[in-house]
Amino acid sequence: MEALCAISACIILLITLVWAWKMLIWSWLRPKNLERVLREQGLKGNPYRLIVGDMKEYLKMENEVRSKPMNLSDDIVPHVFPYGHQNITKHGILIYDSPYLCCFSLISLRS
Repeated sequence: MEALCAISACIILLITLVWAWKMLIWSWLRPKNLERVLREQGLKGNPYRLIVGDMKEYLKMENEVRSKPMNLSDDIVPHVFPYGHQNITKHGILIYDSPYLCCFSLISLRS
């Protein structure tokens, strides 16, 4: 009976370790590998951060923009789309968040 419990415990431990390894690959290793590949291709961007990502920066920019009144002569894009505008001015036309690529220019799509 004790041998059966020991074998069951070993099987459960093995299943748990396999699941933990797959979760590590899914949550950390694959995104960091994708980040490395995109940087090798010349795409810049913010580094990958587990769970939180860029939400702190995004919310901070949203609160700053909402707290300031907008003049009628102001450019509307920084007020409506502050995080995207900041990424475009900081990193250029091509930006990336996750495994997808956002392109805001037809000229860069053709090349």
